[in-house]
Amino acid sequence: MREIVKVTTLMTLAVATGAIASATKVQAADATAFSITIRNVSGAITLALPDGKATSAPIAPGLYAVVRGDAKLFTPNEAAGHSLESLAEDGDAAALLAAIKYIDGVVTADVFAPGLPLTVKAQPGDRFVFASMFVQSNDKFVATDSNGIDLFEGQDSIAGDLTSKVVLWDAGTEKGEAPGAGPNQAPRQAGPNTGPDERGVVRAADDGFTYPAISDVIQLTVLPRGVKSKSGS
Repeated sequence: MREIVKVTTLMTLAVATGAIASATKVQAADATAFSITIRNVSGAITLALPDGKATSAPIAPGLYAVVRGDAKLFTPNEAAGHSLESLAEDGDAAALLAAIKYIDGVVTADVFAPGLPLTVKAQPGDRFVFASMFVQSNDKFVATDSNGIDLFEGQDSIAGDLTSKVVLWDAGTEKGEAPGAGPNQAPRQAGPNTGPDERGVVRAADDGFTYPAISDVIQLTVLPRGVKSKSGS
């Protein structure tokens, strides 16, 4: 547990100090502002371990973007690439953030820390995407589907808990071990990029191991500015 906290704390400090640069493009004056929060909701016994014990299943600070057109963070059934590999294996969003700056259709992109609200501006047709390492794994990450979440239905902005649209993905870059127990997973490995290569493709996680339900790990809420959630936040 101490090692997990150390990993996630260092990443959060990098976000807070601006060690990872953001990529932002000009927004239209009439765009709608959204408040989006990606929370880690796992508890001390969320993830069952092979020895019968249990532990937490945190997510790492990750990357988000507003995109339009054909822009994506990744494509299922294709190789992940080094930048997504770094995020999925080590929780490092810097390379992916640098890479998407050059993708046509990326409106804005930046890093996020779980639990801290972020604000984006979007127009009808824009979509929200994000990706964050599932820390207790070799190369799993939580993200929207590859197309992202439409922020509008027609001309109307969406609002609410959209956790059901989050997926646990396998980057296909490192051979999997039992979640929360593998020696080549970030909380226990000797250093970044440790573990046998898989040379697979990005796909929904289905490697024979048992993972918690997404709703036990993460909560995604999207609210247009001025709209209150049921909890009043």
